[in-house]
Amino acid sequence: CSKDHPSRTYPLLWDESKALSPVSAAMHQLLLIQAFRPDRVIAAAHLFVSTVLGEDFMPAAEKELDFAACVDKEMTSNTPALLCSVTGYDASSRVDDLAAELNKQISSIAIGSAEGFNQAERVINMACKSGRWVLLKNVHLAPQWLVQLEKKLHSLQPHSGFRLFLTMEINPKVPVNLLRAGRIFVYEPPPGIRANLLRTFSTVPAARMMKQPSERARLYFLLSWFHAIVQERLRYVPLGWAKKYEFNESDLRVACDTLDTWIDATAMGRTNLPPEKVPWDALVTLLSQSIYGGKIDNDFDQRLLASFLSKLFTARSFEAEFALVANVDGVAGGPNGQRHITMPDGTRRDHFLKWIEALADRQTPSWLGLPNQRGKGAVNDARNGSNQQASQDAAARG
Repeated sequence: CSKDHPSRTYPLLWDESKALSPVSAAMHQLLLIQAFRPDRVIAAAHLFVSTVLGEDFMPAAEKELDFAACVDKEMTSNTPALLCSVTGYDASSRVDDLAAELNKQISSIAIGSAEGFNQAERVINMACKSGRWVLLKNVHLAPQWLVQLEKKLHSLQPHSGFRLFLTMEINPKVPVNLLRAGRIFVYEPPPGIRANLLRTFSTVPAARMMKQPSERARLYFLLSWFHAIVQERLRYVPLGWAKKYEFNESDLRVACDTLDTWIDATAMGRTNLPPEKVPWDALVTLLSQSIYGGKIDNDFDQRLLASFLSKLFTARSFEAEFALVANVDGVAGGPNGQRHITMPDGTRRDHFLKWIEALADRQTPSWLGLPNQRGKGAVNDARNGSNQQASQDAAARG
């Protein structure tokens, strides 16, 4: 296979008596990549899906699901919402944010103890009559109790405004009948820096990002880039980070609130805020010591986090050609093929969004400050982990 495009260059059939259709050729390519370059299977699978389902299918999957519309228009009071996520990804904040947005009263209970079970049953009984929302967190910790809950849901005659939300990690012990009875939403960190940035820009309201002063959107881009780097390096543990940390959307939400608070206090209603007046030290300290750094218990990882922040959150980030990442290796370099990935020009949200959409779908590990050789190992680690999980699921079902 080609060194530059191993997922696009592959051996052809020696004797092709009948021309292959585009779908058959894509499948042939996928099987060969699986045999000779298993580290490139994901990239080849993307090409296969695009060939079979069209070029517009994969970009459509990057769009954020309208959770509010699903809850309001597609669900009934008898249908629980099951928010399933990978380990370390907390989806409960989405329910809290939606309840605040729609001005709904909600009761949240963490499941895991006998006291929590009794409290959950009382709250559900009361909410069924009043039409409140109920959020039960980490229900995968009590699979036996979920069997009782599923039976209880059949006997309820709830108020039309009642909604039941269950957050859980993806776990084979969750009762199948409960999964069939509910509406399942799966959440996981988006793969790749581009997808991560798009997720953040679709999550943060445009009006919030474009609020005065005009420099706010540029600071939001820096925060989005930092969040993407932090999450993507989790795929390369123990090289990206020494261990797995639960960096998730809750951290991003608190970081956005912190950014707004300090910018509003410093700008005091002005339409512009000179870069040297931005409270860089306060932002770096809060992000490194509390919001993200509060989850880190390794000295090297703490220094690594601080180095990322001190490099990004500086007045120089408002200068032309400010390098977000220097010396990018591989074919998935910066836009237009430059060696350094530089800060996009402009101060408006649409300027940054256009720059993000122009990025390649897949980025090399050098975007994260890692050697590109690690990419092969990370993909193999992911494949081995997927195979292990599949074996465990099969054993649980068998």
